[in-house]
Amino acid sequence: MRLIYSKMIFIMIVFGSIVLSQSVSDLLAKADDKYDADNFKGNFDLLKEAEKKDPENIEVIWRLARAHFDFSDNTDDESVIEENIYAGFEYAKRALETDDNHPKSHKWYGILIGRVGEIEGTEQKIKNSYKVAEHTLRAIELDPEDGGNYHVMGRWHYTLSDLSWIERKIASWVYATPPEASFEEARDYFSQAIEKVPDEIRNYLWLGKTLIGLDDEKGAEETLRQALKIPATTRSDRILQKEVGELLEDL
Repeated sequence: MRLIYSKMIFIMIVFGSIVLSQSVSDLLAKADDKYDADNFKGNFDLLKEAEKKDPENIEVIWRLARAHFDFSDNTDDESVIEENIYAGFEYAKRALETDDNHPKSHKWYGILIGRVGEIEGTEQKIKNSYKVAEHTLRAIELDPEDGGNYHVMGRWHYTLSDLSWIERKIASWVYATPPEASFEEARDYFSQAIEKVPDEIRNYLWLGKTLIGLDDEKGAEETLRQALKIPATTRSDRILQKEVGELLEDL
């Protein structure tokens, strides 16, 4: 009798684990549907529910890092941006601690530590730049088909190539040898990002800005007009297209 009882307990534990796993999988599938529909609040709520069931699940953790980034990317309220960048960065750090061979762990760590640097000022932005490149290049190595990583490396090269005189002085104080970057490298990375994700407005915006930096106004205008042809489905898209329009007016 005791043996039968023990077997029943074992079966219940195993079955319970399977149900839990399926439940989290279902929540992730529903969260991804919300994400694909640009319903970022719905996506976030489902992910938080999944986190309660399985807080160490890497697929939940990196998605929560992304969810906080999406909140920050779809507002111009600085306090909301800052709150979500720091919250997202905490999840990105957890993702790396949970699985440092997962491409999304490195992707979102690179993105969010870069945004933290932007919030904290020029010196911190430059200090964080090595980590941005280190983790984004690792993400590309682990998943070469993710176009978002090429965009991040394009931004990395653009930002460091576009430093003002005083920012370059700060860079020389922070590092004896500042990070090497170029508009040419930025152009190549943004072009790869477009190849991977041809319907992403931000890729065309930043390629256009890079071509302006390379004094290729004709190429910049053609690229920026492509950005305006893509349907804007989120607040972030509309903000990006507004910047596209302003750049075109200045050409």
